[in-house]
Amino acid sequence: MRVGILADIHGNLPALQACWRELESLGTDITVCLGDLVQYGPYPSEVIDFVRDHGIASLQGNCDRAVARSRSSTGDRFESTFWETMATEALAWTTDTLGREGAAFLRRLPQEIRLEADRVKVLCVHGLPGNITGELPEPPAGSVADHLLDSGSCRVLLAGHTHRMSLASRPSGMLVNPGSVGGGTLPGQATMAVLDVDESGVPSISWHRVGYDMDPYERKFRHEGLPETFLKCIKYGRDPRGGWHVDDIIWRHKWAEH
Repeated sequence: MRVGILADIHGNLPALQACWRELESLGTDITVCLGDLVQYGPYPSEVIDFVRDHGIASLQGNCDRAVARSRSSTGDRFESTFWETMATEALAWTTDTLGREGAAFLRRLPQEIRLEADRVKVLCVHGLPGNITGELPEPPAGSVADHLLDSGSCRVLLAGHTHRMSLASRPSGMLVNPGSVGGGTLPGQATMAVLDVDESGVPSISWHRVGYDMDPYERKFRHEGLPETFLKCIKYGRDPRGGWHVDDIIWRHKWAEH
C-alpha cells in the first residue's frame, strides 16, 4: 500500500496542485493531510475546495482551529512580536475570506486520523497526539519515541506543524514529519512524503521535493495585500513564525537584499 503524506499547505494552491500531480504519478492509494490547510497564503478557499474535491483525508491543524473558532491567535510561538502581529493580521484576513462555510468545514475536521496500511497501524496528527501545537523532538530520545508509538498504539506516527522534514526510526516503528507544502521548508519548493508498506508488512518512507510556478502565487498574494514578509518566507526558506529552515547563507543574503 502507498500513502501520500501532505502537511501544512497554508493556503498555497499552486504548491498543492504540483504535489497532487506528483502523487498521481507515484500511484498512491490514499493521501492524507496533517492539517493547517489555511493561514499565511492567499488561497484558503481554493485549497479547501481542492482538498474536498480530491478526497484528501485531512485533519485539523492549529491554524485551521483558530479560523474555525474565530480566534485572534493560532497559538503558535513566534520569534518576536513583529512576526506575531503580522500573523494576527493574516489570520483576520483568512477568517474574513473564508466566511461561515469555510469555517464550518475546518470545524468538522478531526484531531487525528488512524489508518491501517497492510496491517501496519498509522496514526496521523498535526503536532503531537493530544497536543495540536506540540512538536516532534528532533532527534527524539529513544525512550521518547518509543513512548509516543506505544501510547499512540501505532507503528507509524505522522506529524506536521514544524515544517521540518524528519525521521526517527525505532525497532517498534517510526516517527515522520513530511515538511510542508506551503510553510517555507525549502526555497520556492514544496515537500511531501510517501509511506510504502511492502508485501511483508515493512513500512518505508521517501521524501519528495516538488517545484511549482511561483508567479501566480506571488501575484495573488500581492493582490490580496497580505504581509509581504510571508511571501519572502516561501521564496527564501524561512518559517512564517520567524525561524530559518535553510542553513545556506546565500538565501539569508537574498532575504536581506529584498
